[in-house]
Amino acid sequence: MGCSSCSENIEACRKSKTMVIAIVYVSLLIDSMLLTAVVPVLPEYFSQMHLNGTAGKTETILTGSQTHQVTTHTKTLSHRCPHRKAVSSQQSLYMGILLSAKPLVQVLANFAVGPITEKIGFDVPLLAGYIVMATSSLMFAFGKSFAFLLISRAVQGIGSAATATAGLSWVADTYTEKVERGWAIAMSFGGLALGVFIGPTYGSLIYQYVGKEYVFIIIAIMATLLIVTQLTIRRIRISKREPDEMGTSIFTLLKDPYILVIAISLSVGTSTISVLETGQPTWMLKTMCPTKWELGVAFLPISGMYLITTYSIALWGHKVARWILCLVGFYLQVAGAVIYPFARTVPEVIGPGCLVGIGIGLIDGLLPVLAFLVDTRHKPVYGSVYAIADISFSLSFTLGPLISGAVMAKVGFKWVMWGIGIVLFVYAPIISLLKKVNVKDEENTVRYIRFYLKKDFQTLIQLCIWSIHDL
Repeated sequence: MGCSSCSENIEACRKSKTMVIAIVYVSLLIDSMLLTAVVPVLPEYFSQMHLNGTAGKTETILTGSQTHQVTTHTKTLSHRCPHRKAVSSQQSLYMGILLSAKPLVQVLANFAVGPITEKIGFDVPLLAGYIVMATSSLMFAFGKSFAFLLISRAVQGIGSAATATAGLSWVADTYTEKVERGWAIAMSFGGLALGVFIGPTYGSLIYQYVGKEYVFIIIAIMATLLIVTQLTIRRIRISKREPDEMGTSIFTLLKDPYILVIAISLSVGTSTISVLETGQPTWMLKTMCPTKWELGVAFLPISGMYLITTYSIALWGHKVARWILCLVGFYLQVAGAVIYPFARTVPEVIGPGCLVGIGIGLIDGLLPVLAFLVDTRHKPVYGSVYAIADISFSLSFTLGPLISGAVMAKVGFKWVMWGIGIVLFVYAPIISLLKKVNVKDEENTVRYIRFYLKKDFQTLIQLCIWSIHDL
């Protein structure tokens, strides 16, 4: 009887629409944690490697009184800020190359993942993505050389392409009502927001108190648990579509001017965080002398406000035209980018960080509009359009680190941030083209969403209670 009841509970979970959100939410959470946990770890890790490699060499450079003066100065500087002398301009460039490897591979992989998802369904790409993420985490945990770390980041890009594209397509296919879909996609994207929120702080704390390896071993365990969950509550099946049921190709969708504007807006709008991931830790090491954990905590204002804004858009985003929210998000980021370089202590980062986080959250509110455009202007199959969305984010995280790393090595952090502020300010008026997209014709209300959420959430809680009782 217990086994029968357990089977019924699992079957109920399979049919639950909330479970779709839960699985995609956790998928994006783990992926974004793996993406952002390296940000505070790598600069300090590279600096420590540099310090270890150069230890004992400084004392033999000069002789006599000059040696005494250099040694005294070095000891004083090392006591105040032991890693500042190891930070070089080239480090930003190497950081940029390493951070851009993952999204570059992700862009290329999405051109295959989108069509594959439309042909065979969501289950196989999701499961393959989880396996690749776990593998990439273990590779990064035990990698020592720059080349091996670069390869592990590239491998992660394949897994990210599979989980993000297949996951968001699954949500869009499950939730068909406009308001309901907007809420579901925003809630699912909250996993990415939460991962961005906790990733840098998690990475810096675990690195400081346990070590680099355990930062990624824990993420690998989380990905493995997700594999087990997927195999338990989902029937891994391949659902082949007939040729006439296939969705519109990526290249055809990119010819749609509205989809193209949204794709570019997502890419340009998230460039601020991609630039900061590369430049902020190195800039802090040079100007603030932070501890390991402060390198991660400094990202909390951005990720915290991004998380709050994402959930706010899920509940109230349909009340205001989404292009207006996006436009406001761009100008908030412009203000944050201009103010950012004036910070000289970690608390002073909070203000501009909050502006950047809110701005990115408002821009990501465009994601449900992509599904609306596919429904009204193309075939309602969502693999390719959300592959475009993932490509947009990936391009931002590819070009941002590469450009910022090279530019920062030449002109410094201040001009990198002011440059990105100028780009955002110049591009922002283009978003007004989206005002012709009529997405405010929903008849449903927030009351319906809350009723639906409460009802389905109560069902999920009841299933968990039954499972515990059976045990």
